[in-house]
Amino acid sequence: MDGKLYVALNNFTGQQNALALVHDDLETFEVLGHYNEPQSAALSESAVNRLPDGTWMAICRNDKGNYHFTTSPDGRTWNVGREMPFVPNGANSKPTFDRFGGVYYLGWQEATRIQGANRSVFNLDISRDGKTWQRKYRFETPHSFQYPTFHEHEGTIWLCVTQGDSSPSIKERIMFGKLEETGTRNE
Repeated sequence: MDGKLYVALNNFTGQQNALALVHDDLETFEVLGHYNEPQSAALSESAVNRLPDGTWMAICRNDKGNYHFTTSPDGRTWNVGREMPFVPNGANSKPTFDRFGGVYYLGWQEATRIQGANRSVFNLDISRDGKTWQRKYRFETPHSFQYPTFHEHEGTIWLCVTQGDSSPSIKERIMFGKLEETGTRNE
């Protein structure tokens, strides 16, 4: 963004999150600001993006309930995280928050279980402003569907995800697939 590389840092064990600027040497990370509040929510594994008005927004995994969102005008000072109505019934898993073709893609694990399988529903919502969201995809499976990543390459959005059948911690497969062409929308 703005010709600079930013990353979300995570200390899972300590429930610490931060936005950092990566310096040109690609070895130095300058921590700009932390967003860990409320600490009672045990927030971790965040995904961060910058909205059209310049505001930073992060969605954070909450090991004690639904996802929390926090915003910052400058990436340094963040408000206390809170649940948002457009992400109900979230589970404790890493979210995604990407922007492709001028559209934001917010991915989050739903607590609903298909045939008793943990992390078996993953939602992908879209927005042009980061405020109004609509469901674009809902992945449902009697297996796990977790920790996806989305990447754009030559006008196409690709997906990579882990999936398992029998264990809540061991994943037997890594799956890859084409999601859609950049900027396409279901109206």
